[in-house]
Amino acid sequence: MDRVEKRLDATLKIVQTGMKMLVKMEKENSEFRKETREFKKETREAIHALIESQMRTDAQLADLATTVAGLGAQVKALGTKIDRLVDGLNSGNGSGRGRR
Repeated sequence: MDRVEKRLDATLKIVQTGMKMLVKMEKENSEFRKETREFKKETREAIHALIESQMRTDAQLADLATTVAGLGAQVKALGTKIDRLVDGLNSGNGSGRGRR
């Protein structure tokens, strides 16, 4: 009987140790799942912030493109006016030649 009791005690100790390990593993697993959820949330938020930032950048670039196109048209018109002025000065119209 003594031998059976020793075996039962040893088996009980093994089961208790196994249960402690199982509880510890479950706790670690729970913490890991929590950290994973938090990481996913942070990642999702960061991705959304990046998307919003990119959308703002795209809108600013579109505004700048419109501004540059407008400035290009103004520069072209100014160039045309300067060309006409230079042509007029070179042809003698309004150049003041002949007045002395």
